[in-house]
Amino acid sequence: MRLLVNCSEHVGHLNPALPVVKALVEAGHEVHFACLEIARKKIEEVGAVFHNTMDIQSELYAGRGLQDTHAQIPKLALFDIIEEHGLEMSFLSILKCLNVSLEMELPGTLRFLQKLKPDVLIYDPIFLSRASPLAAKILGIPAVGLLTLAGPGAMCNHGPALLRPLSLDDSGPLVRDFVPHIEATQRINQKYGLALKPSQLLPDGYLDTCLGNTVLVTTSEDLQDPVTEATRKAYREDGARFAFVGPLLLPSAPCTDPAVLRVREARAAGRRVVAVSMGTVITAGDKVAGWDADLDGQSITGRDLCRAAWAGTFDASNEEDEEMLVVAALGWQPDPLGDVQVPSHAMCVNSFAQVEVLRSGVDVFVTHGGQNSFTEALCCATPVVVCPGFGDQEMNAAKAVRLGVGLKVDRPKLDSSKEASKAATQYRQDVCQAVKKVLETPGFHKAAAIQAERLGSAGGVPKAVNLILRAASNSSTWCTRTASGGA
Repeated sequence: MRLLVNCSEHVGHLNPALPVVKALVEAGHEVHFACLEIARKKIEEVGAVFHNTMDIQSELYAGRGLQDTHAQIPKLALFDIIEEHGLEMSFLSILKCLNVSLEMELPGTLRFLQKLKPDVLIYDPIFLSRASPLAAKILGIPAVGLLTLAGPGAMCNHGPALLRPLSLDDSGPLVRDFVPHIEATQRINQKYGLALKPSQLLPDGYLDTCLGNTVLVTTSEDLQDPVTEATRKAYREDGARFAFVGPLLLPSAPCTDPAVLRVREARAAGRRVVAVSMGTVITAGDKVAGWDADLDGQSITGRDLCRAAWAGTFDASNEEDEEMLVVAALGWQPDPLGDVQVPSHAMCVNSFAQVEVLRSGVDVFVTHGGQNSFTEALCCATPVVVCPGFGDQEMNAAKAVRLGVGLKVDRPKLDSSKEASKAATQYRQDVCQAVKKVLETPGFHKAAAIQAERLGSAGGVPKAVNLILRAASNSSTWCTRTASGGA
């Protein structure tokens, strides 16, 4: 069977797809994967055939999509389009330009699908892969979504957190009245027979890519975010079906990651371990939520947030136990720590094999609270201190407190940039106190162990593979049509 996977290159979206790809390849299936070049190595390591999205969507990437100066996350063509239309870099501008970009994405995506003739498409329902499920709908190819947020209700909070001070309802008219969006939407609907809505994320965080498909969700049903009745109705009308499969993780394997080895040595010696990682978006060059972004002046920068979180973790380890090991993933900025002093019992690396670090035994995981990191920690029964940067991370921070699996330290809110230095100092102190409290309180670990048991029964990779292959069994109509030239 031939399968095609398409998702964003951001690890929060990419990593959950890789264990599924590996399982499909090992079962004897032919798996192709469309993504940006930065993801090639990971994709080929699990046995898939890599296809560069920039080559597929040649209309979109003509003169666009050059990489950032740090060359860790490519500059998305969508950002070029925002600049071409004279818009400021913001989440609202992304919403305004999604269909402008989509119009240029669809021709190449359709050509690619018609040539490859996959039995099923596996795709990321979030914005940056919209062309593939819509092209699959146009061609009648079965498709399965892989949603790496906490269920169909997640965007109801994720969207507004990125739009502040606007709400989703505020954004609707601003998107609907943007002339390039209006014109692109009309042309797409007329040319391809689609029914794209005049706005984005309405009602209440609705994603227009779930369509009539099965959508796999990488959490358990009881850990999903609340779903409003309006969102539930919209998905019901689409015929979308959400299947909760839990975290999608690669099986344990021999590991040479230095951080993993240090953690295992520390545990064997009876030492406590704290791990800290602020994720891959806020530590990188993302223009809306990255290293230099300050949420439109409403908070400290990503840089200051990360440094305060790292420093607070180091402070807690110094005060609690200098025999404790701290392993910190800092990302790829040229000088991530600035003037933060690293204690002798800490190990700082650009990145580490996070799941293997957690599996090796961590007493507290200080995390940004992204969906993957949050569920991976719980799956490994690891208590957390969540330092959310943006979006769904805020919901997961609140969820950690509600479940009793850890504490949260909310990102500071500022009335003026003059408050930034004082806020960062206070944030560092708050992180230190939170880490110490979680270390000292056994109840957090007990609550995390309960969640680990629940997530472990969600089905994981085997359930995901089974649902994908079930969808692929519906591909006979598409295969017959394409074989006769009907597509």
